[in-house]
Amino acid sequence: MSMNASSTAKTILFWISIVFLGIMLWKLVSANGNAARGDEPSYSEFMTRVDAGDITEVRLYPSPNSYELTGEYIHPAGRSFHLTVPKEVVPALMGQLREKGVSIKVQEARSADWTLILLQAAPLILLVGFCLFLMRQMKGNAKRALVWRAATPRTGIGYDLHRLEEGRPLIVGGIALPFDKGPVGHSDGDVLAHALCDALLGAAGLGDIGTHFPDTDPKWKDANSMLFLEHAKKLLDEKQFAIEHVDAVVITEKPKLGPHFPKMREALAKALGVGAEKIHLKAKTNEGVDAIGRGEAIAAHVVATITSR
Repeated sequence: MSMNASSTAKTILFWISIVFLGIMLWKLVSANGNAARGDEPSYSEFMTRVDAGDITEVRLYPSPNSYELTGEYIHPAGRSFHLTVPKEVVPALMGQLREKGVSIKVQEARSADWTLILLQAAPLILLVGFCLFLMRQMKGNAKRALVWRAATPRTGIGYDLHRLEEGRPLIVGGIALPFDKGPVGHSDGDVLAHALCDALLGAAGLGDIGTHFPDTDPKWKDANSMLFLEHAKKLLDEKQFAIEHVDAVVITEKPKLGPHFPKMREALAKALGVGAEKIHLKAKTNEGVDAIGRGEAIAAHVVATITSR
């Protein structure tokens, strides 16, 4: 399941839960509210019930100007009553109740009311929780958007060309090929590796191969160009860039390069620390045109795609 589909499913489940809890709370509040209120007899009806022995216990809840009386009838069993009387009549009423053998319990707060308050506050609590949930989702989406923007692909292009001379080794893509000519260069003249190095450095905004490996520095004389790629990979790692794909074309009249591509891909992938499937190689001739067509030079074009990690 994709990230968006997963978020949608979670949101739907959350709303279903909210509706379900809302229905349950509404029923619970209604039931408790009805149970808490019960009958509301008049004062005379209440005393008639007391005289008849239908009330044996009364709970009193004092307030500044009145008292609230609650309890349950003997008949019908479980039926509750609720009565409010002025504060002035309470002393005489308590005396009458005691004469009739009615148990009196004075309480400071009604637990049933606190239950109702909590139940009625539950929807507000759920609403606050839902708002926090939405804020968290929006924050998460913002982070994912930032990650997506940070992972936007960057592309670099590289190009290199070397003259060919007899008696020099021909190294392309880190592989020595059997041929009577090889590139003229300060290093081993690997045209493919050099173009690839430039493409990667360009994509990352890190200059070019000449900046990092100038041909005026003696230490790079006849150097293995795989070292250049390894260094470029190190620079990309320091900048938190990942290599996603390389597409290259080598242009030469001879020799045929296709049979050597598997080994070239392995060598390049090893130097860059990526899978060989990320390296794509092609070969073209120049149809006998100019120096490449006359077999006097070899060239390479490379496009490299990277992303930030």
